[in-house]
Amino acid sequence: MQGWKQAARALAVALGVSGMAVLGAGDAHAYPYYDDGAGTGCVQCHTGFQGGPGGFLHAQHVFNFDIQSTPTITNPCNVCHRDGSGTTPVATMGSNETEGGGLSCAGCHGRDYGEVANTAPYTGLPKATAWGLRAHHANQGELSCQGCHGTNPGVTFDESVPPPYYVLEVSRLRDPCNSNQEDLPYDDPPDRSSDFVGLDNDGNGFADYPADSNCPTTTTSTTTSTTTTTTLPLACSPAPLGSCAAAGKAKLQVNEKKAGKESVKFALAKLAPEVVQADFGDPVADTTAYALCVYDEADVLVGQYEPGRGFDFCGTNPCWSDFKDVGFNYVDKGTTIGGMLKIQLKGGAAGKGKVKLIGKNGTGTMTTGVATLLNGDMAATAQFVNSHGDCFGGALPTVKKADGQQFKAQAP
Repeated sequence: MQGWKQAARALAVALGVSGMAVLGAGDAHAYPYYDDGAGTGCVQCHTGFQGGPGGFLHAQHVFNFDIQSTPTITNPCNVCHRDGSGTTPVATMGSNETEGGGLSCAGCHGRDYGEVANTAPYTGLPKATAWGLRAHHANQGELSCQGCHGTNPGVTFDESVPPPYYVLEVSRLRDPCNSNQEDLPYDDPPDRSSDFVGLDNDGNGFADYPADSNCPTTTTSTTTSTTTTTTLPLACSPAPLGSCAAAGKAKLQVNEKKAGKESVKFALAKLAPEVVQADFGDPVADTTAYALCVYDEADVLVGQYEPGRGFDFCGTNPCWSDFKDVGFNYVDKGTTIGGMLKIQLKGGAAGKGKVKLIGKNGTGTMTTGVATLLNGDMAATAQFVNSHGDCFGGALPTVKKADGQQFKAQAP
């Protein structure tokens, strides 16, 4: 876990935060505890974390941000707690150092300024500091706590610099400029329950893209294609997965003839195994993420398309909805998230299941360059995957067109 914080610190430097003042361990800080076990701390104002209206903020943090067991975290409660589930006190800047990363609330609400903790039992350990969150409180008129806060060193990281837990395997959070990732359906206090705005990470009074000028309009994706979306939180495997549910019929069409008018269509029919609704994950009840992964004839990843996750909003409505208790529908008429317009996931008996996806680059958010990278290929592979580890699709051995502007392939 120490390597996590070292990687986060290295990332901050790589992102151009040079000349940073290194603060001493003696700097004053905000509440050392969310709850000290006697009701003192952040909980004095944010009383609804465990039992407030709107579905409990605690549960929403766990499920919306996908805090779960990983190869390096046996007990996900240790991400925020020192000794697992339900333990108090809950420190704002310290948790289980060995398993949970050691940063607690500040892992997502703070930044790594090179400080170390001065609160036992975390004394001397690396910590993150929420200078932006403190400024946000001040912007909201909460000034009574300034006497307990250290002086802002004047080097608050821009909104675009991820907090330490955003670049690790702790949660689904990856982009501090993306309200779709950061916002919860219910905010505390309840009068902010439907603002659909994420965190003001740098405390300048503006949150996320496009409101905050510190958020870039474009970034480079983790694939070899070009995209105008932010870095995708569900990464496709570098090579095709070997355990996908195969389809009796499959089709992929990528059209990139005209810039700004690009489109993608993907369809699977007659899924070989029996598919129940749970095999698709559950984007209505949790934060299941999906991606369409496209590989060339050499099994090299050339493109990734991704819609909004579970709980994301497309306009004023949830992107995902239940489909007759056998699957799920995704609709985003504005194509604002990755250019995805419609997705239908339909289960059924063996040979009856379907997957359909349609994307259009009307808002400039869709991955492009895929047809270029498939130019001249005689085969391809397309797999629709989710964050639960499920996979649907496979090889497309029959190529109808691969001229660098359009790619059409199918199976059989």
